[in-house]
Amino acid sequence: MVGEGAFVAEGARVFGSTILPGAVIEPGAVIADSLIGTHARVGTRSVLTGAVIGDGAVVGADNELRDGARVWCNARIPAGAVRFSSDQPS
Repeated sequence: MVGEGAFVAEGARVFGSTILPGAVIEPGAVIADSLIGTHARVGTRSVLTGAVIGDGAVVGADNELRDGARVWCNARIPAGAVRFSSDQPS
């Protein structure tokens, strides 16, 4: 479900998730089985699976948040700060 005034950019993919009003999902983001709060933002190429993102929170580009991840309201996660994959540059 995508709430009124929410924006899902071209190239973003949303599966089985709730995107509340005013939220922004940037290009290339993948959101699965997650809840994105009002006026929250998910950055380019970020992958969220089973996550809850609080109202007004910002998840920067290139983050990966998995099952059980919770981001509090108005919190900020910088680009590339959270990854679980082994594809990190050394």
